[in-house]
Amino acid sequence: MLAMPSMEPPERGLSDIDRFCLETREAGKIEAAQRVRFVASALGTLCAVLIVGLGFSVWRAEAVERERDALVAELHSERAARLEATLAAKDVERSVASYALDTDVRSDIVRERMLAQERRSAELAQLAQKVERQKLVEADCVTPRSIISAAGL
Repeated sequence: MLAMPSMEPPERGLSDIDRFCLETREAGKIEAAQRVRFVASALGTLCAVLIVGLGFSVWRAEAVERERDALVAELHSERAARLEATLAAKDVERSVASYALDTDVRSDIVRERMLAQERRSAELAQLAQKVERQKLVEADCVTPRSIISAAGL
């Protein structure tokens, strides 16, 4: 396309160089407008991609946060269950130890009492023999049994 500058007087004709410059200027304007449109559309597309990427990142971060919260809750419940199981095991262990100690102490007490009873029984048997001898001596009674018991056989 040939464009005629309005500033030039009509009597003077345009040279080939002037026409080339005018065409180049118009082609440059058209090319510049096309570049601007391309850059604007590219920037718009890039912004849209960035916004979609940001939205995806936010969505993913929220999903990770929900998963983390669920894992934390599960961890707390597992820790509570573990603590409860540990306390129950220690309670059972304490009960068993207490029972064993109680059994040992009771058996020791029973043994001591049995030994004391045996000693007391032996003492009472000796005392009974002394009393029997004394009664025989006081009664001045001589029997074959009294002779054997007096001899200590």
